[in-house]
Amino acid sequence: MLAVDYQAKLEQLLQSISWNVQIPEAWSGFFEDTGRPAVFADDQRHNQRIKIRTAGIMWFEKSIPIRPRTTDPLGIYTRDFSRKGAGFLSPCEIYPEEEIRIVLPTFWVQVRVARARRINSRCYEIGAVLLLQHEPDLNAFESIRSQVST
Repeated sequence: MLAVDYQAKLEQLLQSISWNVQIPEAWSGFFEDTGRPAVFADDQRHNQRIKIRTAGIMWFEKSIPIRPRTTDPLGIYTRDFSRKGAGFLSPCEIYPEEEIRIVLPTFWVQVRVARARRINSRCYEIGAVLLLQHEPDLNAFESIRSQVST
C-alpha cells in the first residue's frame, strides 16, 4: 500500500510541474543510453558509475546564504549513479555545498552538490555526493525543512 501511495504521489508531481530542463539536440539519444557503465577518459573515481536515465523530482533542502531557493519542486533528469554519488541534469545552476532531495520511481536520496557545469541556459550537469538513500516511502514528500535559506 505504501509503495502504491509513493508511486501515485510521484506520478502526480511528475505530471504537475513545469519541465524546464532543455537537453541539447546533440544529446538526442540521452534516454536510450542507459544501464551501461559510464566510462570517461582520465576518470579517477573509485566507484564505477552506471548510467540511469529517468525523470525525477528535486527539492532544495539546504541552500547557500547568498542564493535563496524556492521550496517548489523542480523536474530533473538523472544521468548516472555510483555507490557514493549521483549525476543529474537540472534546469538551474546549483552550487557546491547545497543539499538536494531527489525523488525517483524506485527510491529517494539526499545529496550534497560537489560540482556544476553549464550545458546551456536551461541545462546544468550536476555532480553530487550521496548523503542518504531511502526506500520508497511518503517521507520523501514531507515539507521541506525550515532551514532553507531565505
